[in-house]
Amino acid sequence: MPRLPHVQSLIGLARSNGIDVRQTLLRVLVDQFVAEPHHTAAEITRFGELALHLIVKADEDDRAIIAEKLAGHPQTPTAVARKLAADTARVAFPILSRSVALSDDDMFLAVRSGDAEKALAVASRADLGLAALVALEDMDDPRVAAALTARIADPALDTPPPPAAPKTNDVGRRFLDASPDMRESIIAGLALEANAGAGLPVIESDTGQSIELAALSRRPGALANALVQGLRIDAATARRIAEDEAGEPLVVAARALDLGREAATRILLFAHTSVGTSVARVHGLTALYDAIPRTVALVLVHSWRETAMAPAPAQRQGRHVPVHALDGSERTGARQASTATARPGQRSSAPLWPASRRLKDS
Repeated sequence: MPRLPHVQSLIGLARSNGIDVRQTLLRVLVDQFVAEPHHTAAEITRFGELALHLIVKADEDDRAIIAEKLAGHPQTPTAVARKLAADTARVAFPILSRSVALSDDDMFLAVRSGDAEKALAVASRADLGLAALVALEDMDDPRVAAALTARIADPALDTPPPPAAPKTNDVGRRFLDASPDMRESIIAGLALEANAGAGLPVIESDTGQSIELAALSRRPGALANALVQGLRIDAATARRIAEDEAGEPLVVAARALDLGREAATRILLFAHTSVGTSVARVHGLTALYDAIPRTVALVLVHSWRETAMAPAPAQRQGRHVPVHALDGSERTGARQASTATARPGQRSSAPLWPASRRLKDS
């Protein structure tokens, strides 16, 4: 994040005069965060830590103001978005209706809270998962029913969703699918989670030299094969990591193995010409290596292993038939009201429950 000169001057004023400037500091901090479209993982993590500390001291008016501003930023930390989504309906509404930082299961929990205003915010989204939509159907509120009816009437939203995938920690897949900016956001979101990586086994770094030698050799397939052995992941995922020209997956692999900054830099320089010939890109990736906690890298590697072991979801053909109530009466079709244009790779946290648990008509 920028140096935040206004924040520094406010802190200096508070220290010299004993003035409580925390609410003003929060607004300035958010303004400077949203003014920049791109932040590194370290900047997002630092912003999240400061914002979470200051939000608890802010009044509702200030919380509503910052929620409105953060709702539209693509790198808003998930921990901050969840904090605001759990607030009053006035504060939560813009986050629940627009923020890409929340997962489908965050939407589900907001609906299950029983707050009709929050449910309406969720119902207004164009990218809902099945769990949230079925929960919306279950609500006995005419405004929610009208919102779901409006979704069905909108041709842009009248598309059946893909079948729910098996429950798995898919953050690793989402990381590989994401843009460089979103990868930074995923790393920052995991770093802000208190228990991220807790209890995961540490990967021994004795295979690090073979990975480095494979990169230096520049032999086709050598780096991918070394990653299979070093990280104990499947060959397809290893190829994606080795051939990803942006470089962040290799940084994660190097950090999980704790290879060190110098070794990681050498691997990056030889793995891809597009990275090795850009001084700015190499510096950015080595800075990312320094910023990633090893526990976060282990979470991503563990997810890559789980993804390889998860069975592929069954394909389903044809248009969906609307959900029916237990008494056989017609209800608003949740799956019919959903959309297939959910944000792939943009949600920054792993699901809490699989949507399939909420389905009533497999």
